[in-house]
Amino acid sequence: MRQLTLFQFSLSQGFAKLFCLFGFAFCLLPTGVSAQKFIQLEKANKARTTKFYAGQDITYRLKGNTEWYTSTITDVQMDSQRVALDLKYLPVSNIAAIQLHYPGVLRALGPSLMVFGASWAGFSLIGAAFDDYKLTAGTAIVSGTGLASGFILHQIFKNKRVRLNERRRLRAVEVPVHLNK
Repeated sequence: MRQLTLFQFSLSQGFAKLFCLFGFAFCLLPTGVSAQKFIQLEKANKARTTKFYAGQDITYRLKGNTEWYTSTITDVQMDSQRVALDLKYLPVSNIAAIQLHYPGVLRALGPSLMVFGASWAGFSLIGAAFDDYKLTAGTAIVSGTGLASGFILHQIFKNKRVRLNERRRLRAVEVPVHLNK
């Protein structure tokens, strides 16, 4: 009795051979290798940097302007220190400030506490309207504390504005990828 393999069981033999041929060709021919291009925010005397890659949204303010813009980084040119924001090239030195967003847990905690406080108050009111549940000071304290602490955390951890100066600078970087042969 002949034993069936995965390719013979689910695909015809001709298609399976063609699939394997293209799979090996894509693994062996690295034609899609390119360099990593990004802009990074560096702080003086700090090893840690914040990197913004192509395709990522960035909120920034230009020098001599008070408005904040949110754009997508489409390209980075290291040799001329320019970045393409929504396909418009701009020198990195023209950016005056950047808004950084806090990571997920701190950003999500404020709105979650506000939803908890509002839900506690809403369910307490529904319970008082349709059941024998009595509204007490404890109900108001729990819902008020949830709403107030959630609002305060949301305002504190919404975003951080970083002004660029001598100690904080923005730099265009390109890391080439070399294949060892």
